[in-house]
Amino acid sequence: MSISLDAQHVLLGREHQSKEDVIREIGQRMVALGEVTPRYAEAMLEKEQQCSTWITDGVALPHGTSAVKDEILQDSVVVAQIPQGVDWGGKRVYLAIGLAGKGSQQHLKLLSGLAEVLQHRDKVDKLIRTGDAAEVVAILTEAR
Repeated sequence: MSISLDAQHVLLGREHQSKEDVIREIGQRMVALGEVTPRYAEAMLEKEQQCSTWITDGVALPHGTSAVKDEILQDSVVVAQIPQGVDWGGKRVYLAIGLAGKGSQQHLKLLSGLAEVLQHRDKVDKLIRTGDAAEVVAILTEAR
């Protein structure tokens, strides 16, 4: 993927009681890294209330609403690994990948790159199980 992704963008071994807690942590990390404004982080929760961001077995892709696209300062992907899983509207999620693409085209490129990785169950399983942030970065950035 053509994004800046490093270990700061990887949250391993997280324990959360709700999907909202996961989304808050992802949004807070994006804000702390200077990639989105606090308003975008709030809109990630709003988006989840409108429509679940669960996308495939064990994985969700939380992101903000289109109304706050101007609150994205630069592309951002933050990965939260939840080994015990968390309820995501009746489904169990072990990996939440928050994303913010600056501009519609970049947002689609981020989604496309993630989809390329997520279609491979072996890679998803590695992302869910690894204790190494560098491995997460390697798996996600090898997709082109």
